[in-house]
Amino acid sequence: MELRHLRSFVVVAEELHFGRAAARLYVVQPALSKQIAALERELDVVLLERDRHGVALTTAGRALLEDARRVLAQADAAVGRAQAVGRGSTGTLRLGFIAPVLYDLLPGLLRPFRARYPDVRLVLEEMHNREAVQGVLGGRVQVAFVRLPVSPEPDLRVRPVRSEGLAVAVPAGNALAGDDGPLSVEDLADQDLVLIGRAQEPELHDSYLALCAAHGFSPRVAHEVDRTHVAVGLVACGLGVALVPRSALRVAHPDVVYRPLEEPTARLTVGVAWRGPDEDPVVANFLALCPAPEGS
Repeated sequence: MELRHLRSFVVVAEELHFGRAAARLYVVQPALSKQIAALERELDVVLLERDRHGVALTTAGRALLEDARRVLAQADAAVGRAQAVGRGSTGTLRLGFIAPVLYDLLPGLLRPFRARYPDVRLVLEEMHNREAVQGVLGGRVQVAFVRLPVSPEPDLRVRPVRSEGLAVAVPAGNALAGDDGPLSVEDLADQDLVLIGRAQEPELHDSYLALCAAHGFSPRVAHEVDRTHVAVGLVACGLGVALVPRSALRVAHPDVVYRPLEEPTARLTVGVAWRGPDEDPVVANFLALCPAPEGS
């Protein structure tokens, strides 16, 4: 049974006139008559009584009309769902992210994405950097925001979305907290340092050690933590100072003072990672909203 034959039957049943039905369907009347006749032969029932007074539904025709409308509605809904999925306007986006992108990057992306694609279900999961990369490769998440660089993988696609300088989170009572101006790396030489642990982010950990070494000292690491907000919390407790992305300044803490770090070469780059080469339309729509860092 062809859907076009059902559609033709429904229109004829509504009009009870082959001429008007043909006009609605944009077909010639003989072609419409052939479609109805073909449907009747296939079903082996008479659906319409035709005489010189007009057209009338038979009992079988009235029974079919109700079911035909339901079948056509379901078919149209199925087509609509398939088209929506193909456009990426419905479905699920599983998104992993490292905590610092919550300060400004993620809200600035999710608000317009939600407004543009309200029928996409968002599943968000905060992760360590290495966990986020593995989450993409293993299919746990479709997209992840990670700190760059990351080790290259054959199926991993990565592009930068933001680059920013560093700041120093200082306890409110610390001697370094008494000014609003920038600090130099050398100012950290005599401070206890709260550092992101190497087990969680080896590249970031090693880059901080290398930065200190380039300025002639080995940092006095007092505590290693797994997340930036934990580092800020320990700073608030007076347990040391911490290097943080400048976007962290958006999250005020009454016991912490943020000082910009005067070191133009020390920058943190966040990238968006996904698995290629094939892209889910939902993923493609999200990636289209992700910015490129200034100067890229």
